[in-house]
Amino acid sequence: MKVLRVVGPSDTGKTTLVERVVERLSERGRVGTIKHIDCEPDIDTEGKDTARHRAAGAARTEGITTAGTWFATGDDRTLADALDDLARTCDYAIVEGYGDAALPTVALGDADVTDPLVAAPTADAVDVDALLDRLEECGSYEPRTP
Repeated sequence: MKVLRVVGPSDTGKTTLVERVVERLSERGRVGTIKHIDCEPDIDTEGKDTARHRAAGAARTEGITTAGTWFATGDDRTLADALDDLARTCDYAIVEGYGDAALPTVALGDADVTDPLVAAPTADAVDVDALLDRLEECGSYEPRTP
């Protein structure tokens, strides 16, 4: 699985670039994304079933709709855990954030990154075709063995 990380300060267009890259890569294969969130997400709504499952002690809760849309919540999940899971079913993973992860990276704004694939002031300045060509030259992510 090819992995690309997008980092940068707020308002440099990280999510916009992720959208553009995912749209293009989804033409080539299955794409998963991971977003680093630095605050507690509001997924388990108080009083709803999944929140009640977690409050009862479930280590991981997955909600799946009849249409197949899903989400998961849990504790103590690492970036490597998420990448390992995506590697089973995806050809590509796009990671937004995780500023110190050692992955092929697009650095937006004044992000301090050693040897990025691409560095640009904003997402609008990134040539997505050139970026994807550089990504294909990178090694693949190999999941950890259980």
